[in-house]
Amino acid sequence: MILFRRVLLAAMAMLITAPIFAQGEMGAEAQNAVLITGSNRGIGFEFVKQYSDLGWLVIATTRNPDSAEELNAYAADHDNVVVERLDLLDHEGIDALAAKYKDQPIDVLLNNAGLMKGPEKSQMVGTIDYDEFIRTYRINVMGPLKVSEAFYPNVKKSDHKLMAALTTGKGKRGIPVPGFSLYKTSKASLDAMQLEIALRWTRQGLRVVTLLPGRVLTHGETDAGGTNAIPIEESVAGMIKVMDEFPIELTGTTVQWDGELIQ
Repeated sequence: MILFRRVLLAAMAMLITAPIFAQGEMGAEAQNAVLITGSNRGIGFEFVKQYSDLGWLVIATTRNPDSAEELNAYAADHDNVVVERLDLLDHEGIDALAAKYKDQPIDVLLNNAGLMKGPEKSQMVGTIDYDEFIRTYRINVMGPLKVSEAFYPNVKKSDHKLMAALTTGKGKRGIPVPGFSLYKTSKASLDAMQLEIALRWTRQGLRVVTLLPGRVLTHGETDAGGTNAIPIEESVAGMIKVMDEFPIELTGTTVQWDGELIQ
């Protein structure tokens, strides 16, 4: 059971006294499938490895498969991993990939890909680069929404029926320094869009969760500043557990990697 640290409404608490899936059900059937965007590095690649180890079919997507050497090498050694091209700016390409997999149930749709930049002058109020504003929102908000719309039929026909997306910070308070305005606000918009997806498709049995991975060092950073960084393996394993146990009664909410419900 997800160990939510926040106090929930009494009626809601009664609804989540048991996990959605029995212990050990994850990966019990090789036919379970996950589609992951941004699979070529960092958190996305770690999701590929952990879901593959669970025996799932992993559809690992990346903007440029030809340059994803580590991902391609991993897929070559794992029969349950297939690499596909998916560019969040290319809506026709997203539709084409969905058509290719139209008969494949997708138990977990994981919108991991996104654009993260900063701090930089173009993201500071007063010197905003509005072309970059549009590009950031197309990648971080419109792209995941398009992926969710395109693969909704696949998720609906699956057993687990879960759509997830990764966010940043604790709600609107994340990264409390200048220079990240486009990134922070686009992720806040993604959070709101996830709620809209939940409102639209809960009656079809879909569960929608926004995931907070915590401070994970994925680009060669160090933890010298005392940021209490979380090992990537631990963060991803925690998020998989959250998705495994996530109850439909909490659909549309944000949950941290360790199970904390973010208000």
